Amino acid sequence: MQADVETLFSKHGQTVAALARSMLERIPGDRITRVHEYAARLDASAGTVQAGLNYLMSVGAVRLEARGRLGTYVVAIEYPLLWSLAMRRPLVGALPLIYSRRLAGLATGLRTQFDRLPIDLELRFIRGSGQRVQMLMAQQCDWALLSRHAALLSPGVDVVAELGDETYMAHHVLLLHDASGSGIHDGMRIGIDPSSSDHAFIVRAICRGRSVEFVEIDYAKGLHLVMNGVIDGTVWSCEDVPDTVRDLTVIPLSMDEYPELAALGVATLVVDKGNRAVASVLRAAVNATELREIQQEVLDRRRPPAY
Repeated sequence: MQADVETLFSKHGQTVAALARSMLERIPGDRITRVHEYAARLDASAGTVQAGLNYLMSVGAVRLEARGRLGTYVVAIEYPLLWSLAMRRPLVGALPLIYSRRLAGLATGLRTQFDRLPIDLELRFIRGSGQRVQMLMAQQCDWALLSRHAALLSPGVDVVAELGDETYMAHHVLLLHDASGSGIHDGMRIGIDPSSSDHAFIVRAICRGRSVEFVEIDYAKGLHLVMNGVIDGTVWSCEDVPDTVRDLTVIPLSMDEYPELAALGVATLVVDKGNRAVASVLRAAVNATELREIQQEVLDRRRPPAY
């Protein structure tokens, strides 16, 4: 351990970290900066820089190929390993509050995939897509999970991966306190979560043309508020309505009537615009097909949530 600490704070260790950060911005086929240019930039000797590059290659973080006067080119990169060497901290992701088993399955899949890699993952659970985007812009997290709809409304982000239909939410319903209710009508108090661009969007869509009172709520408390008559209705996920609920009206919302629902169901991983390093790590770490399989296992109760 003492040797590791000494290496961390040595000139060699600082150079390795700086070189790793530079390599995170590269892709296979790129020509890297020449050794003497790195040396001037990092205030290190050419020998220290070359030793740092040799170290990155020896641990398998990067594979380089010297091509004589043409320079040295990147052949292959292990982005998660590079991140651990470059940043020496966890990769921080912002996820929604886990109010549904579907989101729990997604978090479980992400945790499972990152646990195989030489990189620590820290998950922070933040209510509201707007809050998660703000965290991203403030560099309080490295990436965030949003619906495709929320991502399209956020010009400051790049979408790194779309995880597939109904990975974020599925089977939206209109919940009504009146057990004999038939839909939205004038004078109703309808719950809307302004911190969620998704929820605000679909609630306003189904209330279009009706004179209703919008009541600001926390989405996660929507079912409770409807059951207790605090509000007359709200939009909810059918999967999260307990089987024991009997005294409410539950009206499915179809994509034929509300095509906007499709974009609300697709989970996306986003980074702040132009962040190639984190985007590369996510692309290397996340397998969308396996992630959906793990999510389904959690939904089917064949795998316990663990995140």
